[in-house]
Amino acid sequence: MVEVISVLLGIGLILFFGAFAEFIFKKISIPDVLFLITLGFVIGPNVLGYIGPGSIARLAPIFTTFTLLFLLFDGAFNIHLSSLIREFSSSLILTLFNFIISSVVISGIMMAMGYSFLVSLLVGFILGGTSSSFVIPILKQINISEKIYSLLTLESALTDVFCIVFSLTVIEIIRLGGFGFQSIFSQLASLFAVAGLIGLLAGVVWIILVTKVFKEPHYMLTIAYLLLVYVLTEFLHGNGAIAALFFGLMLNNSKTLTSILNGLKSYKIKERRKALKGKQGVSIITPSEAFFYHQISFFLKTFFFVYVGILIDLSDIKALMIGGVISLVLLLSRNSSRLLTRRMEPLHRNLIDAVFARGLAAAAITQLAIQAAVPHADFIAKVTYVVITGTIILSSIRVFFVKRKLQKPKPLKLTDKKKSTY
Repeated sequence: MVEVISVLLGIGLILFFGAFAEFIFKKISIPDVLFLITLGFVIGPNVLGYIGPGSIARLAPIFTTFTLLFLLFDGAFNIHLSSLIREFSSSLILTLFNFIISSVVISGIMMAMGYSFLVSLLVGFILGGTSSSFVIPILKQINISEKIYSLLTLESALTDVFCIVFSLTVIEIIRLGGFGFQSIFSQLASLFAVAGLIGLLAGVVWIILVTKVFKEPHYMLTIAYLLLVYVLTEFLHGNGAIAALFFGLMLNNSKTLTSILNGLKSYKIKERRKALKGKQGVSIITPSEAFFYHQISFFLKTFFFVYVGILIDLSDIKALMIGGVISLVLLLSRNSSRLLTRRMEPLHRNLIDAVFARGLAAAAITQLAIQAAVPHADFIAKVTYVVITGTIILSSIRVFFVKRKLQKPKPLKLTDKKKSTY
């Protein structure tokens, strides 16, 4: 009984701490995830020793898998179809450019340290993209244009997908013991085609059920359905997390999609034009439901980053050194995006360069690598946790200075000043 009370007390205190960290983040722009990692580090074996990795080892695979799929599901609620279509080309180019640069540089560092090509490539893909769990809350604290917000939000969402897809592909190649274009192509085709198709069909079915049968949102039933979509996708050799992303996209854009469908059915030209603009559909996601999913994400994020802090190992000097080097290299290599942002305002270019932190997706994938018994998986995890912490610190510092410049009032032009009364 004492143990149960201690666990419940710990959960309550961690949630209070997470809410307090989020409050501090809104006030002074220090990311809450940094406080959460610090808390995990303090209560872990490195300082107080209240809890160790072994105590939660049995629950870690289930918790990690659910966190990853729900991360992508909830992340889809930050992607609107209109902004996706409008900013997709520029976001995709920026995403691919930064993802490739980061992956190549990180892989090169790992190979220089003596690791095999596949293991090095896996680390490169795991740490190749920015974290939506860091980017989206940061951007909400800064007064920027919708275009820049959409650009960086889409980049973080897309790189979460890229990190997962390409990392899982390399894990599968390592597991199969072969490296060939056919296996790579078949794996990618399976991950995207099966997962995408199931996610889209599941979204269509759920939209029909909510609008025709239930007539109202069902929060927990949606989550139960999400889990079934994940299980079915994995059973059919697709990737359940990717299916969760497509399912979330369908729900978030249900008003636009149902409006387009109604427009195609209409025989009147005026009504068809209005419908094709997305104004005559039905949204099956209410603001309160979206808020509920965000709160679950907050719950998962809070405990996951505390878990990351517990797993940080200061005794492994090699992991600390490599993680520190990778963090600094990511800081410098992010400036290469200036090649694609030459037409933007200087402050917007600086903001894009400043947002490069790694986070939840990278940490979750390392747990999947450990479960798959990938060579050096434990060491990869140690490096990943150091890089997550290091990039959050470095990115936060850069964002802080950019935010100060963005908040400064622009000097008035001579024509804008009031005329003198003298």
